[in-house]
Amino acid sequence: MSDRAYEFRSVWDVAEPPDRLWRTLEQFLEQDDPLPWWNAVTVTGHHGEEIDLVARSAFGYRLRFTVYDLDLQPTTSMRFRSRGDLEGSAALDFAAGSPGRTDLTIDWHVDATAPWMRRSERLLRPLFELAHDLVMRSGERRLNRWLRQRG
Repeated sequence: MSDRAYEFRSVWDVAEPPDRLWRTLEQFLEQDDPLPWWNAVTVTGHHGEEIDLVARSAFGYRLRFTVYDLDLQPTTSMRFRSRGDLEGSAALDFAAGSPGRTDLTIDWHVDATAPWMRRSERLLRPLFELAHDLVMRSGERRLNRWLRQRG
């Protein structure tokens, strides 16, 4: 990867056992909106195994990217690649946490390709990293809330 590469790791504590969480998320991959619980990430298109997304940061900018090349390992992992404003790969690993819960580890290895991000990266990289953390924390909270509401 280039010197612009970002390597993010988030570990979500999700109130579902790993196998049930994996099946729930897998089922949503087949729907028009595989992320109904995450308001910061919007699905703008879903074509087979390619999903077009827009991620909105707390700082007002948006990133558009497509996830593709899904590799699903039942109950243990989901992997995919991305292209667009974020180019690279991601891995979601499902592991048992405390009883009845999942430690969902999300690793992103991406380059920010938007020209304005590349030009401003020296100055704004800490802001971009904070924006990623905020989007991910919001995703964890909203997923847990959504699962509770579903029962």
